[in-house]
Amino acid sequence: MKGIGVCVFFFFSLVFSVWGQMSGEEILELKKELETVNNDSTRIRLYATLGSGYRFSNIDSSNFYADKALTVANKLNLPSYSSYLITLKSANALESGNLPQSFQYAFEALKIIEKIKNNAKPKGHVYNRIGNIYMEMADYRKAIEYYNLSKEQFLIGDTEFGGNVLNTVSNIGNIYELMGIADSALYFQQIVYDASLKDTARTLIVRAEMMFRMGNAHKLNGEPDKALLFYKKGIEEALIDNDQRNLAMNNLFMAKLYHEMKLPDSTMKYAGNAMQIARPIYFKKVLNDASLLISEVYKEQSDFENAYKYLTLANVQRDSLTGIKKIQDLQRIILNEQERLQKENELKLAEKNRIRQLSLLTGLAVLLLIAFIFYRNNRQKQIANKVLESTLSNLKSTQAQLIQSEKMASLGELTAGIAHEIQNPLNFVNNFSEVNKELVEEAKEELAKGDIEETKAILNDLGENSEKINHHGKRAGAIVKGMLEHSRKSEGKKEPTDLNALADEFLRLSYHGIRAKDKSFNADFSTDFDPNLPKVEVIPQDIGRVLLNLINNAFYSVNEKAKMDPDSYLEKGSKPEVIVSTKTTEKGVEISVQDNGSGIPDSIKEKIFQPFFTTKPTGSGTGLGLSLSYDIVKAHGGELRVESKEGEGTTFFIHLPN
Repeated sequence: MKGIGVCVFFFFSLVFSVWGQMSGEEILELKKELETVNNDSTRIRLYATLGSGYRFSNIDSSNFYADKALTVANKLNLPSYSSYLITLKSANALESGNLPQSFQYAFEALKIIEKIKNNAKPKGHVYNRIGNIYMEMADYRKAIEYYNLSKEQFLIGDTEFGGNVLNTVSNIGNIYELMGIADSALYFQQIVYDASLKDTARTLIVRAEMMFRMGNAHKLNGEPDKALLFYKKGIEEALIDNDQRNLAMNNLFMAKLYHEMKLPDSTMKYAGNAMQIARPIYFKKVLNDASLLISEVYKEQSDFENAYKYLTLANVQRDSLTGIKKIQDLQRIILNEQERLQKENELKLAEKNRIRQLSLLTGLAVLLLIAFIFYRNNRQKQIANKVLESTLSNLKSTQAQLIQSEKMASLGELTAGIAHEIQNPLNFVNNFSEVNKELVEEAKEELAKGDIEETKAILNDLGENSEKINHHGKRAGAIVKGMLEHSRKSEGKKEPTDLNALADEFLRLSYHGIRAKDKSFNADFSTDFDPNLPKVEVIPQDIGRVLLNLINNAFYSVNEKAKMDPDSYLEKGSKPEVIVSTKTTEKGVEISVQDNGSGIPDSIKEKIFQPFFTTKPTGSGTGLGLSLSYDIVKAHGGELRVESKEGEGTTFFIHLPN
């Protein structure tokens, strides 16, 4: 075990401080050494060093050696090693454009780290990685939050900035650059650049990355000449370190700068270099941006054939980066992590309640013993009765307080859910508002120059951004409106209602409402009503709201299935259809809404009636419809249940007493 301890120290002090800057000769030497190794402690060091060394030049090789090292780490039960290696795989997944996989690895590493002692440095790496992922998602507030957490962990026990802290500081500067705050971006990048001048061993900082970030900061600060010098220096540094990732990035940013300087030949040259470098290492983000840039140059030259060709290449990369499946995976991973944290909090709360209950039972036992003694003593009978009455009163009061505490806890959870739901559209509103402020200033400058065409282009951008602000504002409004409906008590009165007529009315209302919004919508509907159905005492507007929600969901399901997999209906000789039925039962009446859409997976059936849970894309629903419907049916003394088979369809049943 002593050898293993030395190995771990060497690993943390060398492998992750180098940040993957290794030459081809160094890698060959490590591979030769690996062929003669006969003990696990040396083997894991070599595997991990190779995984880190390949990080910026060959992601597949980096993952290969990281997995080799991870196998040995698990065999030797070295959780610190495992967390670092999984963090490395998270970094590789992010570079490949696979955000869901990157999040998955980061959260897995974090769970391992939380179980070990002296975990400041490993936590710092994982927090930094999560910050990088949020940066790619353009959630800059969350990114800065995790970068600050990372910096705090790295500084524990350190008296000065090391390579890990400098990397995090550079990331913070990058966030300010992305937010368009030039002075802050340049301030943080200058700290890292000054430190690099003292780093003669080239072990603390990824120089090629630092150079293009300095270039970006100067470009944002209105200093294109300085930016160009840093990009060129970044290319030189990347070639020295065999850093293919940042070699591609420096070429891309140089191409973008030349494009802004109206130099198409230079733009094409460096954008082409970026694509050539990025393709072997599957650097999809650079491939997307460089393709778009080349397409724009061809478009400006009226060469629309080549413009379309490169635009198509960009779209292929963009779809692989931000396709629907990846967005769904990302939402699922984040939701699972939130549920994990919630379960941990619930377990802690349950333990506190158990202790409280034990204390109450112990106290009650003591009081009962006192009561028994008083019972045995006739002389103290009256005193004992008074004590018991007082004790029972205190117990009832305590019970009422516990119930109220549970209610307040539930209210707190609901408030947190609302804040989370509203924060997302508000982030978009704030970000687009900031951009519009800058565009207004640019428009004023162009007007002062007399450049009407450029002013019109900026005004068009302002209009598009305003539409996005309006859209996300309405999203927030819809969430608030749904929440108010969920919380308010109905003031309507129950009255005898013809449920057949009510169901028919809302079926047609739903169909025509969807048709009005989406002209491509095409689905059939039919009814199967019990002609002898008795009138039922209900609040018509509330039951109508339930029916409308269920029917809207049914039409949405068949329409999405028809769009995503039209052949599925042809294979079964069917068509998209919604059927609404009623019938009399022994306990009352039953209304069913049936569709032949995609169905509901078994894994989420238990969640569909929870507030804010939705399977629709972001912006298409608040997740309160089924929860609200469930509460309305329960308030009528009824039951709302679901039967579904994935891929075949879903049926919701409303049971109401007569």
